[in-house]
Amino acid sequence: MIRRSTLVVSGLTLAVGLALFKTKYAVMGLEQQHSQIKKNIQETREAIHVLRAEWAHLNDPSRLQVLAQKYLDIAPVGSSQLVSFDDVASKDGSYDRSALDSLIAEAARDQNAIGQDTD
Repeated sequence: MIRRSTLVVSGLTLAVGLALFKTKYAVMGLEQQHSQIKKNIQETREAIHVLRAEWAHLNDPSRLQVLAQKYLDIAPVGSSQLVSFDDVASKDGSYDRSALDSLIAEAARDQNAIGQDTD
């Protein structure tokens, strides 16, 4: 007849063996997940590197200057477009709405005249 202690030790050995078996496969799954995450991180870093290079190219000042000249109908600000605050200020220090409106209307007329000259 098998002694009770032998049966208990055999049962504990079996339980520990099953626990180790389960733990081994859990660790293998975690290692696989870890390597996948590391791979994803590396791919993301490479993508960020490429995006930064593209961003640097897209924001190159000389490239932007060429595109602005090609697609935007803008010119440098002329001295005639600048006004002092005194031109639109009222006596209390706030702006005079009628003076400001007349300056805006004048600028719009000038802009229309420039647009008609180029057509």
